This record gives sequence, structure tokens and C-alpha cells, in this order.
Amino acid sequence: MKPPVLGGFNTAPRHEWRLRSNTWFERNPAWPLVAFLGFFPLWWLLGLGNLGFLIVGALLGYQLLKQPRIQVPPGFWLWGLFLIIVALGVFVLWVPVPGLMPESGASRVLSWAYRFGWILASTAVMLFIGNSSQKTLADRTIITLLAMLFGVTVLGGYAGVYLSFLDFPSVLEAVLPHAITSNTFVNSQIHPGLTQVQDILGYSSARPKAPYQYANSWGANYGLLLPFYLLVIKYVARKWVRVLLWVGLLAAIPPAILSLNRAMWVGLVVLGLLLLVRLTLNGHFMALAGFCTAFLVAAVLLISTPLWDVIQSRLDNPHSNTGRANLASYTLKTTVEHSPFIGFGSTRTRQGNFFSIAAGATADCHQCSPPQLGTQGTLWYLIFCTGIIGTLLFLAFFVRRYFPILKSKDSRQWAMVYPALFFACVLPTYDTITTSLFILMIATGLSWRWFREKQELDPLAEGLVIDEQRYR
Repeated sequence: MKPPVLGGFNTAPRHEWRLRSNTWFERNPAWPLVAFLGFFPLWWLLGLGNLGFLIVGALLGYQLLKQPRIQVPPGFWLWGLFLIIVALGVFVLWVPVPGLMPESGASRVLSWAYRFGWILASTAVMLFIGNSSQKTLADRTIITLLAMLFGVTVLGGYAGVYLSFLDFPSVLEAVLPHAITSNTFVNSQIHPGLTQVQDILGYSSARPKAPYQYANSWGANYGLLLPFYLLVIKYVARKWVRVLLWVGLLAAIPPAILSLNRAMWVGLVVLGLLLLVRLTLNGHFMALAGFCTAFLVAAVLLISTPLWDVIQSRLDNPHSNTGRANLASYTLKTTVEHSPFIGFGSTRTRQGNFFSIAAGATADCHQCSPPQLGTQGTLWYLIFCTGIIGTLLFLAFFVRRYFPILKSKDSRQWAMVYPALFFACVLPTYDTITTSLFILMIATGLSWRWFREKQELDPLAEGLVIDEQRYR
């Protein structure tokens, strides 16, 4: 019986350039993703820790276009419309807006294209995984690679906390001309920084960011990758290896606290509550007892260490709450009044700040220079840069993909809900249209592939039952 087709479109051209047949690269189309994630620390040191994701997305997109047919997940039309709105944003980059600084020059296109490139790369990895077989790219391989990346994230957290004084160039930074590397944008892409020093607790404190661009990116990816680290334990047969993995999870707590990422803390608490509810509803009372015991022991140990003081100090110093609230309110107001349908394409700077008509920070107010509209949270990027419609399409796609899982009893599918839920928790506060979206789309691709495999197997199983009854 022929399995159902969920949707897709033909892509194979009549003539195409191909690698020499029967080469390793030809037989292993997933090699860009495996090589990049498997050797991520090396790419980071080379200066490709950030741009490498875009390169991988482009290579996977090329592999997709070589396929005779590309299947797409249910509800992909929502994502397709979102991509169209993002693309249309290039036509409104220079439109004057009351209250915002006038924009001119081709540099505006770079800002728009950079984020659009991340969205396209993330789309490519989702479609590639969804269209790949287990032989091409096994579930275990993907989950193990992301679990390894979680380990690298934790090690980067420790490096950022205890080696914050270290600063070194990447290989790419060392070989490129200074005229290129001195550019602020280029340097932010290729420089392998360990930490981001900020005045949050009333004094300068080092927040880990390695191996990512910013401390908030570190926090977002920590939460997105944690479920994969926990999931990889099921693939481990040796008991002592499992014990080491649980010890590694315990060791991952200090950098998470010292990162001062409140939104990450909230997201992790929400994931813990969801796990608690799931264990209760499914009647896994032994696992529930183990989870509660581990939580209580960890809480007691945490309270007895200086880490608890760090948490209290961070909660007592909101730092950016007022600025974020003002920026969010102004972003929403400007978008609704002047471009509610497709937004403004990219971020913009307002005239003055929230306290006076003069823009910029002062000696008495370091926080008086407001961030650009469309920053300080992906939700505000979506609203300002893609409009209300673009935002709704973005959210609707993920709701369409993950909401049916809530009625499923498949533990694999539920495992992918945790990264999606964490992403939703940090959506208003972290800028996640980079590595974080890429990771989420890997989870989305896995979830969709499992759904597709189940759809293909169900008719086959039904046919076997009919044949068995026929020959009785």
C-alpha cells in the first residue's frame, strides 16, 4: 500500500551539477550538519561558530534542491506566508516613520538580509531532517549531537565565569585584514569571546556567552539543548555512563545560575512543572518520586551555597525591566499606528530616549540610550519587523506543529515539546532569530519526521491486518 503524501513540490531540474557519483559526500548528504555540530568547538575557534550555522543551512538547502520531491509539514503554508512577509520587508526599510530616526544607505539591507538568512537556514534544516530517512540521518545521531552541544555550552559557561580575563582572536580573525575585522558587525560574528561583562548587580559581573554571541543566547540555547541531553540517556546502555551523565547534569547548574539569565530560569521552571504534570497524569509515580526527591536535594544543596545569594541578588536587581517595558510599549504602538501588516523590515532607532528628547547615555544614566526597536526579544522583532500578521503566522506555524502532540501518547513527540515550550518562554526577552531558532527547527524537523513515519506505517499495518484476515 502506498504511503500518503503530506504535501510537497517538485524541485529536480532537468540538468544539475552533481558531485562524482558514489563519493562519500554523495552517499552522506547530512555531512554538513554532522561535521559542524560534531566538531563545533573547532569551528568556534576558527571563527565560524555563528556564521557556520548559515553555511550549514545553505549546504542543506542545496541537498534539498537535489531531491526529486520535497515534502513539507502540515501547516507549512503558514510558514511560507511568513517568509513572504519577511521578504517584502526589504521594500519598507527606508520608509520614514514619525518619532524614529530617518534611515538611508544600503547598510539597511544587510540588517534585513542577515535575519532573513537565519530564518531561511533554519527552514532548510527543518525540511532536510523531515525529508531524510533514518539511514541518512538517524534520530540517535541528531539527539547525540545536540546533547554534545549542550556539554560544550556548559563548558563554555564555566570558561566564561572563571576565565573571563582571557581574550584571543579566532583563526579567521587573525588571517583577515584589519580593515575587515575592525568592522563591528564582522568582529561580532568571528570573534570567539568567552564572556559579556555587564553591570547588573550594582557592579561589573562576567556573564558567560561562549560558544555563542551573547549571554542571553547562551541562556536560550542552554534551555533548548537540555531536553536533548536528557533524551540521550536512553541511548546509553552502560550504567556507569548514565551515572556520569547525571553527574554532568548536576555540574551544569552553577554556570546556569552565574549567567544571571532570569528568563532562562523561568523557562527551566516551566519545563520542570510540565514534566511533573506529565509524570503524574501518566501514573509514573516511581519516576515522580525520584524527580521530587532529586529536586528537594538539589534545592537544599543550592540554598546552602553562595549560588543562592546570586539568585536572590539577581531577583532584587531587575536591571532592565523598565527599559524593556518602555521599549515593548513603544514598539507595539509604532507598529500598530504606522505599519500593522508587514512591519518595517528591520530594526530602527527612535528619536531621543524614554526620559528626554536627547538620545544617548550619560554619565548619570548609562541605561538612557534605548536599544533599537525590534530588539530585546524575538516577539518584538516579529511585531516591529514583520507586523502583526507576520507575528501571528510565525506563532501559528509552531502551534499547528506542536499542538496535536498534546493529544499524543508518543514519548518521543512529547520530548520535542520541551524545546518549543522553552522557546515560547524566552520569546519576549531574548533575541532568538539566530542559533536558537536553528536548534528549535531541528526539534521541529524531528517531530515532523516522526509524525510522517507514523502516518506511513499506519496504512501498512492496516494492510497487513487485512491480508492476515484474508488468509485465515
